Amino acid sequence: MTRPAGRGALALTVAAMLLLAGCAPVGDPRWTPPDWSAATVRVVAEPDVVDVDATAVAASLTAQRIRNDAVGVQARWSQLPGRGAVVDRFNDAVEAIVRDAVAAQSATAGVAYRPAAHPEGAGLEDRTCVAGSTTRTAAEILADPALGPDGGSGTAIVCDVVVAAGSIFAQRMRVVSGTADAVAADRIELLYVDTVTGEVSPASGLWQDDALDALGADIVDALRRDAGALSLATATFEGDEQREVLRTALATTVPGPDGGLAFTIPAGFRAPELASLGAAETSEPLTVAVPPDRAAALVTPLGSAVLAAVGQPYAGPPAVPAGFDRLDCALVPCVALTYDDGPTVHTPRLLDELAELRASATLYVLGQYAAGAPDTVRRAAVEGHEIGNHTWNHPSLPSLTAEQVRDQLGRTTTLLRSLSGQPVATFRPPYGEFTAEVLAAAGEPAMIWTVDTRDWAGPAESEIIARSVEGATVGGIILLHDTQERSVSATPAIVSGLRDRGFSTATITQLFDGDLPASGAWRAAP
Repeated sequence: MTRPAGRGALALTVAAMLLLAGCAPVGDPRWTPPDWSAATVRVVAEPDVVDVDATAVAASLTAQRIRNDAVGVQARWSQLPGRGAVVDRFNDAVEAIVRDAVAAQSATAGVAYRPAAHPEGAGLEDRTCVAGSTTRTAAEILADPALGPDGGSGTAIVCDVVVAAGSIFAQRMRVVSGTADAVAADRIELLYVDTVTGEVSPASGLWQDDALDALGADIVDALRRDAGALSLATATFEGDEQREVLRTALATTVPGPDGGLAFTIPAGFRAPELASLGAAETSEPLTVAVPPDRAAALVTPLGSAVLAAVGQPYAGPPAVPAGFDRLDCALVPCVALTYDDGPTVHTPRLLDELAELRASATLYVLGQYAAGAPDTVRRAAVEGHEIGNHTWNHPSLPSLTAEQVRDQLGRTTTLLRSLSGQPVATFRPPYGEFTAEVLAAAGEPAMIWTVDTRDWAGPAESEIIARSVEGATVGGIILLHDTQERSVSATPAIVSGLRDRGFSTATITQLFDGDLPASGAWRAAP
């Protein structure tokens, strides 16, 4: 096509000839030049992420956080609540990212990873994704003093929720390793899930296979216009290297500012047509917005679902009680809260407190009291707490015959199973007293404790809190009683203090990662 300068020169020549002939052209004041078609895609600012703390989305997510200073790793991530095929598929993929990063850093440090808790005041209770953290520079992420006492060396995993709309949820995770002065590795993983269809995919899975060349040509056209070209010739996009650059860019796809989709091209994108305009390659990352009508022709069914969800209220899996959430105690530091001797008049309030806190516990129940308060036992089970056997009427088991031990536990288990619908697979011997003969007669594991708060002796509430929080260890078991009003009142402060140290509260079964021992007496998980 003739370049604009040529068209102007031709126009000037024609005008001069008409004037020389003595005939001035007649102008039409209503005439305007035809509009030049807009570029199909455009360069935009990077779209905002979802600030989960400022929305209702946070309530429907399970936030996780770990920090291990010996290995040199810190991570935040969000999981979908509860269990099930769809939820597990997404959470498996998210945890795999964390585990791979932890394993790599552990190998670099030469230190085996184990979940670690920290002293009081560690500030680890806040666990949600920090909005915008994945868009900070790698050096800024590693320089964050929250990484540990070394001031930012090792591996950091940060997260952003980029979509929470309709049935679509997507989380971007950034894994950065090295130091603030020398970044060794930096990668981004962006996972989508359609909570209706169950499809889980990286962001690149939003696009059809043949979208690569079409989008490449659109980008070349938009960039050459920005460089000053007015050509309407079809833009071309070719070369395996540039296809790989664009393929990497599509893995960053998020909802765009106009209801379409957007992705970020790394610096170094080039095309022959740009080189002829003096723009050999892009010098910085560029975020490209694809309008909804263009995107609709190039996306997969999952991409179509994302386009349809944009702007809709989030309708993903609802929050569930903490006891039903996924909790990997081999990855995050766990501790079990246990309450003995109920149910009592204080147990409903305890359940209220735990529900408000989204914390789980194990209730070691007396059969005689459960028979008098069946609805409380049912409620505890429905709300995700584990029910354990604390005998029928609290005798010292070593003083009984084997037959009497079996009767105490058997009657109680039968009742508790019928009320809770749970296996009721562990017991707690009253007073913590047991012998080898008691364990043999019981035929199931006895769960003792790591921390005895001695709340039954009447200490101040502050003392119950201090003993629980200061004495907690990874995999440990804390003994409280829901017969004690002070212990129930202390529960919110106990949970907050434990979370500040990095702990997640777990049921006994969660503490053992779902694999309860067959027998023996246990004061903590191995």
